[in-house]
Amino acid sequence: MTVEARMTVDESVLDSYRVLQEEGQPDVVTEFIDVFLADLPGRIEQLRKAIASGAAPTIKSAAHALKGSSGTVGAVLLSGLCGQLEANARAGSTDGALDLLAAIEAEAVRARQELLRLRVD
Repeated sequence: MTVEARMTVDESVLDSYRVLQEEGQPDVVTEFIDVFLADLPGRIEQLRKAIASGAAPTIKSAAHALKGSSGTVGAVLLSGLCGQLEANARAGSTDGALDLLAAIEAEAVRARQELLRLRVD
């Protein structure tokens, strides 16, 4: 695993779900990953629309949702970037939102690639 991959996805978060695994059932980690990846495009789109609206409360809500879901699958950098955007919006600021969106979108691509690698078929 590369250093960048370790920073992108904290595999220990995913490993913590292994205790939920039942014998003979589909891989629980893969299910978490699949749900996250299915929701990711919509969450990114919600964030884009929120930023386009310029409404800080809407940005805060969209950033918070993506922060939480990305944290659930160990996408720590993505979660952190969303946390920055959420904090700015909570303070009523939309300054730098487009730059953070660009960083979030780029990190989402990296997280997606790494999570796909971690799936068990």
